[in-house]
Amino acid sequence: FHRFLMLHVFLLLVLYNYHVNLVSEITCEDPRDQHVSTPYNWGKMKLGEKQSYSCAYGYRKTAAVATCTQDGWTPKPLCAGKCGPPPNISNADTKEMTKNEYNTEERVKYSCFDKYILDPRPPFSSYMTCVKGEWKGKIYCLKPCIVTVDEMDKRGIMLRWKSNEKIISTHNEGIEFACQGGKKLKAQNLPRQTCNDGVINLPECEE
Repeated sequence: FHRFLMLHVFLLLVLYNYHVNLVSEITCEDPRDQHVSTPYNWGKMKLGEKQSYSCAYGYRKTAAVATCTQDGWTPKPLCAGKCGPPPNISNADTKEMTKNEYNTEERVKYSCFDKYILDPRPPFSSYMTCVKGEWKGKIYCLKPCIVTVDEMDKRGIMLRWKSNEKIISTHNEGIEFACQGGKKLKAQNLPRQTCNDGVINLPECEE
């Protein structure tokens, strides 16, 4: 047992020394990030050493200094791209005046056009965020439903609580219909229908 214990300790010492030597030999050379502008020559630097740097025009530093690690220079990337103007979103517009460029983590809020409703369910939100040169985020505006007098006449229906006129209802809004004079609702047709993202199933009445 004593010999086994001594062998175990010996192996641990060998592994420890190997690790120490391996770590001491780790060096970092010039970073591969093409957007780092200065210094031009970094030379070989040891594990844990730090280096100040700057980024090319249109890019920003992701840290105050770069650090030499086992995985090379960190953080990665050293330089993050800026974003241009925020993207166009269907049926929505930005709530504030926009800029020509944005830094990483800056975000822009959108609002939907009149009668359109912002979908609040994940992964949707009201923001687009600049992330390392790209706009990230999902915005969706739920469409309203449009019902014309002509469509109602074709189905023998009318609005229950107001005179017939073209009506625009927002998503999830219900509309109550009634049969025109002398007609009755067809089987399995319901007088109240709800708008669902631009689609509404109109009931139909017959003689």
